[in-house]
Amino acid sequence: MSKKLDYSSADFIESTPNWLSKANKNSKFDDLLRNGWDKAMEEGVFRYTMGHLETKILDGPKQYVAQLNVKRATDRRQPQNITSLNQPFNPDTFNFTKIKETEILLTINNTDDEKSSNNKEIKNCLTPVQDRNLIIVNISPLEYGHVLVVPQVDSCLPQILTRKALQVALETVLLSARRSFRLGFNSLCAYASVNHQHFHAYYLEHELVVEYGPVQHITGVLYQSDVMPVPGFVFQTHENSVSTLTRVIHKITQYFQKNEIAHSVLLTRGAVFNEDKTSDNRTVRIYVWPRQKFKGSKSLVELHVAVIELGGHLPIKGMPPEAFNVAVVEMGGHLPIKDENSYKNMTEKEADSIIETAKLPEEEFQKIKSDVTKIVFEDSEDKNDS
Repeated sequence: MSKKLDYSSADFIESTPNWLSKANKNSKFDDLLRNGWDKAMEEGVFRYTMGHLETKILDGPKQYVAQLNVKRATDRRQPQNITSLNQPFNPDTFNFTKIKETEILLTINNTDDEKSSNNKEIKNCLTPVQDRNLIIVNISPLEYGHVLVVPQVDSCLPQILTRKALQVALETVLLSARRSFRLGFNSLCAYASVNHQHFHAYYLEHELVVEYGPVQHITGVLYQSDVMPVPGFVFQTHENSVSTLTRVIHKITQYFQKNEIAHSVLLTRGAVFNEDKTSDNRTVRIYVWPRQKFKGSKSLVELHVAVIELGGHLPIKGMPPEAFNVAVVEMGGHLPIKDENSYKNMTEKEADSIIETAKLPEEEFQKIKSDVTKIVFEDSEDKNDS
């Protein structure tokens, strides 16, 4: 039987140790998730064990974490066919109301906001809405502790970020005491494989470049990061509230939805902006990458972002773009690779080339940047006026 975790803001862990520290304690949340995940593995809930996983750090300044995970590519559920960012929820296809009870690890509930108006979303299900926020196992895991965070599962919302979902996501990261805990979101047409609102989360015991890479201030809480081949926007919890960040980021992703701009969102622990990677001043970084669309099923080898859209650019010979999909974890520097040959021969230059297939044309990104800057500036003005 799954467990329930009631929490409040008093349970949030604002800072975790840097990677030089040997301190690595669990919170109550970590204990519940990890113990439940281990038990599910022992009981055969997953499609495969993690014994096959191989890991190496690619040479180069970005120190990409490459992992060979053949079973993730071959033994996973068939992804759904996605054609639009605003594709409606379909109750007849697979969704997270249809999972087995053994796949549910936790129900989480913030007791501070049980009566918050943020909980009022459009209800699509015929069944009574219970408003459960679930943490369930990913039966085809990328790494240790790989789970799906499914806010308001019974509301049957499509894979579109609501403010409530962003709140649940950020609070979930703040409940973990582990610097290795990551959480990510892929929009439709950005390699989301199930059209039911959810996030991926897992533990990766390696430092990523997005945890400490330099950023440039744009306006207010908005910064830009160019540390990865795809430029993006980034925010931090340092000196910012959960409410402020979820409000601003939700306005940005609403703009993306309206304009059919695919996007990936990553939440990770890291150094406070523009401090050294060894700094003890830690924060949660929230990356928001607008990106090229991918249409169809992830099982297809054709990429929507290929040759014509990228002005004739082809990845380096011998390293096909399908060596790994460019979804949120790859945008953050973690590369789950599908086949042994690609894993053996992968270099940082080749990884950059594949990730770059998700990059928007410069003119398009600059237009988005201008619009996002306006959104954030107007939000701060509205806040000052209120």
